[in-house]
Amino acid sequence: MCPDTCLAYTGPFAALEECPLCGISRWNQEKLRASHGRIKVAARKFTTILLGPEIQGLYPSSGTSQADGEIPVVDDVTMGWDYLGAVLDGDIKPDDVVLMVSMDGAQLYDSKASDCWMYIWIVLNLSPDKCYRKAHVLPGGFIPGPNKPKNVDSFLFVGMHHLAALQREGLRIWNASHNINLRSDLYLLFMTADGPGLVYWDGMVGHSGKNGCRMYCGITGCDHGDLNIFDLPLGGSDDYDQNLLNLTTSPSQRQLDIRKTQTGITKPPLILGLDPTRSLGVPLCMTTDIMHLAGNLSDLFLSLWRGTMDCAATDDINTWGWAVFRDVDTWTAHGQSVAEAGCSLPGSYGRKPRNIAEKLNTSYKTWELDSVPPFSTTYSPSSIGLTTANFITAQELKDTHSLFCNWEDEFERIYYKLQENRLHFVRPCIHQVSHLVTETIQKGPPICYVQWTMERTIGNLGQEICQPSQPYANLSQEGVRRCQVNALLSAIPTLAIPPKGLPEGAVDLRDGFALLHKRDKNHVLPVDGPARTIQHFLGAHRPLPKIKRWARLLIPNGQIAWTVWREKLKAREDIRASRNIKFTLDGRIRFTEVQYFTRLAIGEDHLRFINVAVLQLYSMPDEELLRLSMQTYATCTLLDELLVIDVKQIIGVIAMVPQTTRLPGGEIKDRFFLVERLGLELSDLGVAYSVYQDIEEDRDNMLE
Repeated sequence: MCPDTCLAYTGPFAALEECPLCGISRWNQEKLRASHGRIKVAARKFTTILLGPEIQGLYPSSGTSQADGEIPVVDDVTMGWDYLGAVLDGDIKPDDVVLMVSMDGAQLYDSKASDCWMYIWIVLNLSPDKCYRKAHVLPGGFIPGPNKPKNVDSFLFVGMHHLAALQREGLRIWNASHNINLRSDLYLLFMTADGPGLVYWDGMVGHSGKNGCRMYCGITGCDHGDLNIFDLPLGGSDDYDQNLLNLTTSPSQRQLDIRKTQTGITKPPLILGLDPTRSLGVPLCMTTDIMHLAGNLSDLFLSLWRGTMDCAATDDINTWGWAVFRDVDTWTAHGQSVAEAGCSLPGSYGRKPRNIAEKLNTSYKTWELDSVPPFSTTYSPSSIGLTTANFITAQELKDTHSLFCNWEDEFERIYYKLQENRLHFVRPCIHQVSHLVTETIQKGPPICYVQWTMERTIGNLGQEICQPSQPYANLSQEGVRRCQVNALLSAIPTLAIPPKGLPEGAVDLRDGFALLHKRDKNHVLPVDGPARTIQHFLGAHRPLPKIKRWARLLIPNGQIAWTVWREKLKAREDIRASRNIKFTLDGRIRFTEVQYFTRLAIGEDHLRFINVAVLQLYSMPDEELLRLSMQTYATCTLLDELLVIDVKQIIGVIAMVPQTTRLPGGEIKDRFFLVERLGLELSDLGVAYSVYQDIEEDRDNMLE
């Protein structure tokens, strides 16, 4: 490759002696001079890991090669029409390997220039709970930096050429689950990247061009008539083929530049070299990216609310009634509220939000913006949460589409107001929101092809670099070693580190539930309200048993619910409140604060235990606020009502953030605001959308 990372000497550049872009020789000059021009050693190299052997390495274990059976729920790309259409057309057969490729850039060190680029392969034959795991993500190639590559196709050429060869000749695989050798064809379904990186895959102009839609829906620029937001064109315009033909037949450089602007295409993409029956093709293979979309929306709305968005000479910033954060005191107070909310967020939600007024330029700003209402409810309807779910029902898709379209219409009426001098408010991320639901129908849940897998792979490979003096060579070597280790673990699964069991003293309740320490050393008889509530739960015919309180409960989604009993012993700054949970009561989602967990011993001849949680209920959310906020602003009060339920009724751990709230009637009250983590199952609060109309230290010696 070029020492300045301009291009790789592959394909049409393979025979060149020097870089056509910068003029630097491709050879190591010291060795070339020392050998009088006889020994030619590349000045720099890049790494491509061949896909075929990686896939073959996944199949020796019968646990990873099992991919047949019925699909009971809509929770994977296999339920999208793009995949199903390829199956119905016969392009994807039972023994074929279906792939997704993802690319992104990374900065390995914060304190020095260390930019590089890499891409990975994801085998979609595996179920969603396996294909995104470290052991099954296949590193594809590494492009060393620190300079940005000027011809990325030349670096991708080796990996894509290898894929094309496998598509033409087939890949021989030993399938351990059936104990047979088979010929598998490779089908490339999706290609993913962030907005700037996607242009390397699809050869388009990117988000700042006239054809800026990453789905290539055919809507160009802003010089067009009014469009019905509820009836936008689908992604993958039928005009793409003709536009590409017009581009490639340009008679002059000037015509080429003009047609680039008109068509939104800059070059024929590399994927066109693949077998058309073995790939979805451009532009259909391009996907939405809700990870970067959420960040872009946060940037947009913070710019509007702080009044830092460019204001045209014909506009007046003083008329921007939404710019509430122009006032320094208001912005400072909001930042403090965000930081204080961190104590009310469970540890399972990730790191605490920081003071957004003190440190705004952070990758966590989307999370910090979501942590405190009412601003989290203003820019993002609850449907954003639905698009991060693994399972989306047909009714949720209908609700989400209506919410998104209504939200975009309101954005234009509130902020843009159909004024030409505010056209720059309508960024591409606003348009992309309108495509999320239709793309979900075409491709499956957006979380299945989001960039989180790529980002995580960059992170864990970067952490394994032990020699900072040669970061790029070490990163490539770690990628190769990852492939070797994964292949070995697939062949001999017993070498893998066994999954951690429950800690000592825990009680396995089955079905993913387990009681965890701390707990009382001695049995005690409950008193007062808990005693009456437990007696009501058991019934009057059973005597009230003595109990031991338990501090924590592991639930099936991996979260750990805590209790008031133990969390109230901590200083507020040390708390990550995990004592609030949600459960179903009489068919409705309810929120509650766990006082403690316990095991009720019943029966005389055949003693058995009922594992319960003693709860203090929150009120139902204010329905008017729910309706006005599209089900995003759920505020409750903590009631004096106690309740006992079986622990297996618990759905998940939630956050209830204390806040002073002005109700629709004007009354101001201290209430608790619900925050649910995106990616976990979100609550249906039963209000119609308006568009239809860790281990702690012992504090005393009474615990074990």
